[in-house]
Formats: sequence, structure tokens, C-alpha cells
Amino acid sequence: MRAARPAFRHGAVAIASLLLASASAFAAPSAPYDLILTGGRVIDPDSGRDEIADIGIRDGRIAAISTNPLSGGKRLDAKNMVVAPGFIDLHAHGQDPVAERLQLLDGVTTAIDMEIGTLPVADLHARMQGKALINFGASASHICARLQILSGKTCADSGPHQVAADPAMLAKGADPAQEARIADLMDRDVRAGALGYGLGIEYVPGAGRREIFRIFQAAGKTGAPVFTHVRSRPLDKASGVPIAVVQEVIADAATTGAPLQIVHIASTGLGDVPTLLELVKGAQVHGIDVTTEAYPYTAGSTAIGSSFFSEGWQQRNGVSYDAVQWPATGERLTPESFERYRRDQPDAAVIIHVIPSEIVDLAVTDPVVSIASDGVPWTTAGEHPRGAGTFARVLGVYVRDRKLLDLKTAIAKMTIMPARRLEKVSPQMARKGRIAVGADADITIFDPAKVKDSATFETPMQPSVGIRFVLVGGTLMARDGQVTEGQFPGQAIRSALGQP
Repeated sequence: MRAARPAFRHGAVAIASLLLASASAFAAPSAPYDLILTGGRVIDPDSGRDEIADIGIRDGRIAAISTNPLSGGKRLDAKNMVVAPGFIDLHAHGQDPVAERLQLLDGVTTAIDMEIGTLPVADLHARMQGKALINFGASASHICARLQILSGKTCADSGPHQVAADPAMLAKGADPAQEARIADLMDRDVRAGALGYGLGIEYVPGAGRREIFRIFQAAGKTGAPVFTHVRSRPLDKASGVPIAVVQEVIADAATTGAPLQIVHIASTGLGDVPTLLELVKGAQVHGIDVTTEAYPYTAGSTAIGSSFFSEGWQQRNGVSYDAVQWPATGERLTPESFERYRRDQPDAAVIIHVIPSEIVDLAVTDPVVSIASDGVPWTTAGEHPRGAGTFARVLGVYVRDRKLLDLKTAIAKMTIMPARRLEKVSPQMARKGRIAVGADADITIFDPAKVKDSATFETPMQPSVGIRFVLVGGTLMARDGQVTEGQFPGQAIRSALGQP
């Protein structure tokens, strides 16, 4: 049987929907607005709306949507543009000003680190509140909890990439009492506002299956989702398909009732993505709450000192040293340079050219896969272009140029799908990912004929183009590639589990 869920989880979305409906019923078209978006093609993937309309914004919310011209406020011309909900990135490690600017110019209005997360989340909220360009948040970090329980340290003691924080601790096993304390620490942070449980299992080779199961049990009780980077890819000798690592987390979700998102399925599965998608879809058919995501690039990125590069990484991933690129110079590594960088700069991110292009296409276009960047913190002049160009790349390459996705489906993958993944734990998310009266005025307006990514593996810190305007909470934060200075409307997205 599935674990019982707190009553508020079933009511949160219904209450939010009632508020939206009430706001719609009482919206007065003649009322003054703070801003009116005029004449754009309004696409709302939640309702299916796709029409030329004006949008009236008041007090940070959408106050009216009308196919007749609205009046009574400042006007922003959206003619020949697409007016969409602001893009939501649930896999954004870069919670810093540089990352925020690049994501804002890529149309992102909410960026949350759900894979690795942080702990305590209150520190993130305190650091960013009043200083954030876009909305932000995080899951409760398994790595941080483990660091605290097994070594007495905190993630504040680590560098920008937690996955290389303490190799000895990450490789160390935990006893049953420690496992319980790790899960409890994460549980308490979820009740303090973290949005779920962030598991980077591949980066914690010492974490046994029971330790991970205990965290799923906690998630099953709270109803907050588990976002997981699965274990290192084993080889199933009988079939040649490395499906066991995905089967583990789906089984844990099935037996505990925990909601689950498997992150970056393309880089997780490589050539076996078709089988992994079968697993995800089969689980959904049988009532298991499991989802997944992908980014539109043929290379991944991680810290060179992380457990991803533990012994056997070449065999597990079917590549060698020359698939690894050092971003600062663009060089492809050799055994000698790899060992030198891993020893001297273990926290530095590298690019791994490992994902077949046909696998990226399959993942990005599959109906059950949402879009997320997996953007890493910008600590040098170059990391990975996905932190700057993911969303414009989907619109430019996959929708317009190659016609592998229709526009409304692509927008849904970047807005309503991620919003629904978190709205049961955070009622704030029931007001995002939508163009509806009463919804938050997080809005991205782009030119469908010009939108494209500019960031490349050689020059990754290049803003996207064709994103004409971006509003966060009704505040115009980007116009034609320029960020509004001195405005910080971004809000912390929190779980509601600690509220009465």
C-alpha cells in the first residue's frame, strides 16, 4: 500500500485553484494595472490557452487576461512575441549572482537546486532574500547531512561543488544509528522549508541501499519529493543493460510512497535511455509517482575530484580521457593532465563529452521528460553552457530549427511540468508555471523567430538572444538582453510542511 499523505497535500492545489478562480471572477477589466502586456501570443500550457491577448498585471499577480484591449496602466508591446509563463529550472546548482543573471536572460524566473540541495536551507534563504534576481530554493542535501553526522563538519566548510567536499566521508559507510540521524536531519530541514530530499547517490559511494531506503521512507511520510542522481552505472552481465541503478530508486518509491524525480536521464542512461524511459512510464502506469528530466546537450559536467571519476569510470561510461575537457583552456585531457588536475584542483568542474546526440534528442522530446539545466556554479570564466542556454536552446533548436517539438509542448516541459512536481509540497508553485488570473506574474516574452542559445563549450558565459522581456513577480527584470539593475524581486520557494 502507498503511504498515507498529510491532508494539506491534497488540499493545497485545490485551494490555489479556488483562489485563481475567485481572482478571475472578480477581476475588473477597467481596473488600473501596474503594467499591461499588449498584443502578444499568450500560451498557457495548463489551460491550453493559445491566443492573441492583453495581460493586466497588478501587485505582482496577473489581474486580467483579455482578447479585447486593456487600458489603465503602463504598456509593454508584445506584438509578434510569445507570452509564456516564466521558465522553471528545478536542477540549478548555481545559486549566485552570475548564474542568476545568465538564467534570467535565458527566460528563467525560478531556479531551484533539487538534486544536491543544501543544509540548512535557512542559510540559503537568509543569504539570498532581498538580493535575488529570480526565485530560488533547494532540497535538503544528503551530502550535507552525511557530512555533519559522520564528520561534524557542515557544507559551509566545503567548496562550491559539494560532490568533492570530503572524499573519505563520502566513501565511508554509515551504521544504522547514523543512517537514522541522517534521515532525521534531512527531515527536519524539509519541515524548515527545504523542498524535498536531494540525493547525489553516485557521489556518495559509501551510502548503502538501506541508507537510501531510510531517506525514501522519510519522504513517504512527509510527501516531499526525492530528487536523485542514481548510483554509478553497473553492467548487468546478463543483458548488458545498466538498469539496476534506476530500478533501485523506483523500487524504493514504490514501497514507501515517496514522490521521485530521476535527474538528467540522458546522462544517466546514455545508450540505455529507451529502457530507462520504459521503466519510468511503466511505473507511472502502475501508480508510482516518478518523473524525470533532461538537458539539451551532449556533454555533462561535474567536479574532477568527485566519485564520478572513481576507478572504472572509463568502462562505465564508454569513454576515455580525451572525452574530458578542461573548461579554462578548452584542452582535452590525457592520463597525465587528468591526474594532475584531479590532484591539484579537485573542486574544479570539467566537461565530459559522453552523451550520444540521438539520446539527447530522444530524452528532450519524450512526453514524460521535463527540461532542467543542471547548471553548475560559475567559479571561473567558463563551466558548461547549459547554465546559460538550456531553455533558449530548446526553443531555438528543437522547436524552430529542427521541428522535433511543437511550441506548446516545449513550453509545458519548462513551466507547468516542473511547477506540478513541487506544488503539492509548496503552494507557492501552484501560482507559477501558468498564465492565469491570480497566478504570479512570472512571465517570459520571446521572439520565436529569433530565440536561440549563444553559449558554447568554448565560450559558455554568453547570454541567450531573442528573450525580449522577463518579469519576476510583476517586475520587469530583463529587456532585450539587459538585466534591470537594483531590483531584487526573487523570493524563496519553501515547503509548507512546517506550517500548521
